[in-house]
Amino acid sequence: MAAQVLRKGQAIVWVPPRAIGERAFATEPVLLAMLPVAVSDKVGGAANPGGVPVTVFGSASTARYVRVSLDALPVLKTATLVFDARDVNLLQVVVPALSGARLQQALPNVVEEMLLQDPQSCAYAVGPRVGADGQRLVAAIDRGWLEFVVGAFERRGIAVQGAWPAQLALPVGADRTALACLNDGLALRTGLLDGIGWSASSDADSRAEAIVALLASAGTPSAPFAPPAADAGAAPAAGPAAAEGEAVVGLAARELPSEPPRLRRRLAVFVEDASWQTPVLKAASRAGFDADIRALPFPLPAPVDLLAARRGSAAGRWFADIDWRAWRSAATFAGASIAAALLGLNLHWGALAQERAALKAQTERTFRQAFPNTPLVVEPLMQMQREVAGLRTRAGQAGPEDFLPLLTRFSLALGAQGADSMASVEYREMRLRVRFQPGFFEARSAREILVRDSQRQGLSVKFDGEREPTATVALMR
Repeated sequence: MAAQVLRKGQAIVWVPPRAIGERAFATEPVLLAMLPVAVSDKVGGAANPGGVPVTVFGSASTARYVRVSLDALPVLKTATLVFDARDVNLLQVVVPALSGARLQQALPNVVEEMLLQDPQSCAYAVGPRVGADGQRLVAAIDRGWLEFVVGAFERRGIAVQGAWPAQLALPVGADRTALACLNDGLALRTGLLDGIGWSASSDADSRAEAIVALLASAGTPSAPFAPPAADAGAAPAAGPAAAEGEAVVGLAARELPSEPPRLRRRLAVFVEDASWQTPVLKAASRAGFDADIRALPFPLPAPVDLLAARRGSAAGRWFADIDWRAWRSAATFAGASIAAALLGLNLHWGALAQERAALKAQTERTFRQAFPNTPLVVEPLMQMQREVAGLRTRAGQAGPEDFLPLLTRFSLALGAQGADSMASVEYREMRLRVRFQPGFFEARSAREILVRDSQRQGLSVKFDGEREPTATVALMR
């Protein structure tokens, strides 16, 4: 995203600290979003009461900051996130000569002694080299917080183009230092690849003490008094925006004790709103520096991108982001339903098995009552059919599956053309094998009519193939 240019559908969002964002990220106006002027007017106007637009050392921008919640953000295509300096720890360590996943696995052991938090729960983005001793910049952030914030934007269809530490996104002049005051906290950049975050409250005196303590801890400011360097190619500020910025600087100059320029120090201070002006002036008086107070700037691309610290594929991260606790009730209900269904199926199967056993026992008792001399009963139904057929044969009676009854029924199904249509008939295993004369029952319609007429006689007819003149005729069961 080009400096000082913000197009429709784009935004730069300063993320609140984790302590605030975890409980109020979606519904409360804790996001400080930089939007194009036309869009910010529709959302709710500028963040500053005076309507000061975003500036970078005096050059006006076509964007404004607004306080919104995640749900209240306008329709966006892309967004660049600026994470609070208190949530990102910048380390300078000697990184092993590894890359990719192997480097990510080794970094927790490398920085273990530099972090109070469990190093395995952090995500690490490796930046450029620092000095000539092989050290590199490593940005550490809680992995859960990083995935929570980025995932929240991605689930709303907003592509996250970058995730920068706030202390490294501040524009600096020749002294390479800058201070930002927002979200009841401080972000101090002490060099091109260094910076820290500090907590401050909403009370003016506490804010002033926090600024003094931060500067004392970092050993800044250290640059001689000089006007801040403007961006290359930027025109001097003009109009109301420049006038307001100059009024703020003029107020700082009037309230601070006058000293020779060579003994004073100047620090660029970017503030979220006018409530920070008095604390900054008090801190400047106590620490002995001149504060060049400006509105929050247009963030510049940081030398390290926290998105590089994310692990796995997008699908894997999406799956990992699912809050399974929200599905606990549904999963319990689904599991109970499946268990009840399986229990019901088993109970039904058990009932059918008992019924089958009872029917088999009844059939066996009936068979033994009819044929008490049978030594062994294996298949009572089949044995009953054989014994009945034997009795019928010994009595000189034909059964329905004998040759003549089958042939008689089949002749009735054939009708008047029965005698001329059959070339041969063979009886085997209670079935007829019939071969038809050429020219009979070759068409599909004729065969369908024969099958239907045979079913009326209680017979089943099955042709061997579409072109085959043979068929099997058996008694329907």
